Amino acid sequence: MIQRYIAAGLLFAGYCLGQTSEPKFGIADVHVSKTPPGSVQTFGGVIRDGRYVNRDVTMLSLIEDAYGVTDDAIAGGPGWMGSDLFDIIAKVPDGTTQATAKVMLQALLADRFKLIVKHDTQPVPRYVLMVDKGGPKMKAGIGSDDSGCKPQPQAGPPGGGRGGPVDPASIPNIKVICHNVTPEEIATNLRQMAGGYLDHDVIDSTKLDGTWDFDIEWTGRGALAAKGADGISIFDAVSKQLGLKLELQKIPQPALAVASVNRKPTDNADGVAAALAEAPPRFEAAAIKPADPSQPPFTGLLYTGGSQMRAGGTLRAMIAMSLQIPPNVAGDTLIGLPKSADTERWEINAKIPSKGEGAVNNVNGRPLPPPLSIGLEMLHGVMIEQFELKTHTENREVTVYAITLGSGKPKMTKADDSERTGCKPDPTLPKPFTNVNVMIGCKNTTMADLAQNMQQLANAYIDHPVVDATGLEGGWDFAMGWTPKGALQAAPAPNPNPGAGGTGEALDPGGISFFDAIEKELGLKIVKEKRSIPVTVVDHVAEKPIE
Repeated sequence: MIQRYIAAGLLFAGYCLGQTSEPKFGIADVHVSKTPPGSVQTFGGVIRDGRYVNRDVTMLSLIEDAYGVTDDAIAGGPGWMGSDLFDIIAKVPDGTTQATAKVMLQALLADRFKLIVKHDTQPVPRYVLMVDKGGPKMKAGIGSDDSGCKPQPQAGPPGGGRGGPVDPASIPNIKVICHNVTPEEIATNLRQMAGGYLDHDVIDSTKLDGTWDFDIEWTGRGALAAKGADGISIFDAVSKQLGLKLELQKIPQPALAVASVNRKPTDNADGVAAALAEAPPRFEAAAIKPADPSQPPFTGLLYTGGSQMRAGGTLRAMIAMSLQIPPNVAGDTLIGLPKSADTERWEINAKIPSKGEGAVNNVNGRPLPPPLSIGLEMLHGVMIEQFELKTHTENREVTVYAITLGSGKPKMTKADDSERTGCKPDPTLPKPFTNVNVMIGCKNTTMADLAQNMQQLANAYIDHPVVDATGLEGGWDFAMGWTPKGALQAAPAPNPNPGAGGTGEALDPGGISFFDAIEKELGLKIVKEKRSIPVTVVDHVAEKPIE
């Protein structure tokens, strides 16, 4: 009864705040996200069922949402703004629009993070969408109720998925069908759909009127080099298939300078988290069956359009995904499973809920899935309800890859604390070997972050957890690239200690393994050893789903 009165009082306080001249969230639960970086995929704040929800979001993204600018138009501030993750759940009055929610978010950032920004205008890089010579090749929209851009489901690459190496040349092209979209919506959707190519916002400068229908197909950025002449970049696809063109220009845009911001938000008022709490997200329905052995094995969680999601893999892989454990290291960190958990494969076709956190979000006319962490939580619900999963966490001694110092000084540069934290592909970096597809540039990255990133970036090589044993403190700047494991042509050679600084593989002159890249490019070393680390112990699980 007391808790009911607390919640009611908080809701009343929120109503009173909503009557002030400056819109503010009524009550707001602000806390650090529990989602690991490898499970982050979010699409911004949404208004749903009287709540504003923005999960797994960095301070940079919060400033973007609040002020309508992009991260390349935000200057200053500490490096953690691009890496620390937060969850925000707030109460909003009925009829609150996204525009009003942005103003509310500005007030929340000032109140809870003490954010102070200064407004400015400066030239920033933007992709400008224009009509190409020859004119548009799209069809005029017919004005039906079917509008927006929808990705078309594609079969996964043979032998690939989360947890197994993938030949980039076998990854299918991305295919999207768009109906009744305006030129402004084309620009926005291109940025969202082809972010691997378009690292800046797209501005419409086509001067076209009305709405348009078209199909577009391109090769993902990570597979373009491997596909060679068979690949098509988003730039070529826009030109050849749409009759438009994308050109990078410097455009005067509203900009912000961060004067100050706190890393830790102020504490929630008593009872706020409970008042805004929702039941754990769950699929509305889930059909489970043994995977078809005649089809290429699929491991992962995939939004297939509409209200449907697909999951698949061995029981170990699916439990690991649902617990946000990288499947490639789950052999050491997920203990107590039966033998069949590594041999029998399953397929799950699920219906996501029509409302709540697991529902589809419509952004600029395009249906988008819930955040990845929410999708994985719904998968975890299937593991609990259909496989009767019960687990606990404890420390155990397991095999790990320890990052240690090499024989000389590290080949890295101490970072400035103001640099944006993170690692991302950088096509401008020189390649140390010819058979390196992508170079990764890292800024203000700690060795603990590097250890965690390795498990995702080099999952074909990394089959044990990675821990930092360098003793190096603070953030570092560095770049590295390696040859995909499947592309190494030479056969492995014997090595008395394959974990110490290399894999023992006799590489062709144009290639380098991930382990050797760590040593030669960063001046570090990877040693395989036993260490006590937290693991997940399975207390009970059914080998087959309950009837």
